[in-house]
Amino acid sequence: MRAVRLVLILFLVMPGALLAGTQRITLDEALDIALRKNKEIAAARLGVEKAEAQIAEAIGNALPSLNLSAMYTRNLQLPVFFIPDFQNPSSGRLNPVTVGLDNQYSVGLSASQILFNSAVFTGIGASKIYKYAAQEQLNSTIATVLTQTKKQFFAALLARDLVGIAEASLNNGRENLSTIQVLFREGLVAEFDAIRAEVAVENIRPYVTQAEAGYRNAIHALETQLGGDFQDSLEPEGSFSATLEELPTEETAMVKALKDNYDLKALMLQTDVTKEFVSVAESDYFPTLAAFGNWQNQGQSNTFSEWTSASSTGVGLSLSMNLFNGLRTKAKVQQSQADYETVRTQLARLKDGVKLQVKSFLNLLVSARQRVQAQQRTVEQAQRGYEIAQIRYREGTGSLLEINDSDLALAQARTNKVQALHDYYSAKADMDRVLGSLDTKYFVQVQRN
Repeated sequence: MRAVRLVLILFLVMPGALLAGTQRITLDEALDIALRKNKEIAAARLGVEKAEAQIAEAIGNALPSLNLSAMYTRNLQLPVFFIPDFQNPSSGRLNPVTVGLDNQYSVGLSASQILFNSAVFTGIGASKIYKYAAQEQLNSTIATVLTQTKKQFFAALLARDLVGIAEASLNNGRENLSTIQVLFREGLVAEFDAIRAEVAVENIRPYVTQAEAGYRNAIHALETQLGGDFQDSLEPEGSFSATLEELPTEETAMVKALKDNYDLKALMLQTDVTKEFVSVAESDYFPTLAAFGNWQNQGQSNTFSEWTSASSTGVGLSLSMNLFNGLRTKAKVQQSQADYETVRTQLARLKDGVKLQVKSFLNLLVSARQRVQAQQRTVEQAQRGYEIAQIRYREGTGSLLEINDSDLALAQARTNKVQALHDYYSAKADMDRVLGSLDTKYFVQVQRN
């Protein structure tokens, strides 16, 4: 008795013990974890940081540059140069002359400022566009992760509901078996019915086992999508709502998709970047004009205490222009133009793909919506049919076959309904991504992390 009381006390004090090893998670929580842990988002964020650094580098090329140089030399042998023998020029001899002192140094300071360079100024604009393209690519990655996470979560909900349907069918079979066994002991039904009822229960068990295995696989897939490494097994919290949103017309959806699709916006900006690169390549045809200034101080001495030094300063302009470089500039321009045309072709293909996706997902949504509405009435009818079959059997006017058929019809109706709901919400997740209709709070969340 003491052991029994101890167990009861433990259940009262720790009611959560029955749920140990399971972590319940909502869809919003799953999305939050995915945005924080997904490696693809982390890589896309690094792309944005790289683009920001490239902007700083491009602007730096247009800013003044200042360089300092210094050098010290210890002459182990003094430099020598030769002069003609002025006393006897006809001899053709050269006389060596030693110059310099044992120690010498030089310090120089140079500054330059680009006044005109087409590549520099075009590069600044290109780098800014590249940053916008990287940001849109990050948004596209976020949208993909959100959509994949939603679909994995919905798949887990579906698998959980299928387990519930299989278990409900098994419970119905057990209740029927219990009722028939009582009637058999009272001599009201034949042994054949009792045997068939027992066989029916055993035939349902494999479906329960199969549904449970499918649910575990769906949970593992969700955990992988969220980054894995969970101490407890996840359990999706929530259910499919039978209240469905109104669907947009195909024309409205098409216009919005071509305007707001995340992949399209990223590739459009990438097209602008490659177009700017054509201008950068063409910049080699133009001259470069720069202002410069130099200051230099140098000195010599045989000792480190007495130095003879002098300074010099100069400013000026430099102009450089390539006249011929083996047609390398022409080849660079052609390569850049080819890259630009390639991206334009990819953009056209992506637009066609987006149009196809809008039509496909809209058709899936319409179909799933109609199935949900139809199955709602079917489940009610199947439930009523099962109850009537039970009453008829107890009254002796029905058969066990009617009960088994009605139970199977009820399970099938429930399965069809939850499958239709899953298909609707899965297609809705894909449609939201294609239309660029995901909640902006998720994108702001990634920016803040």
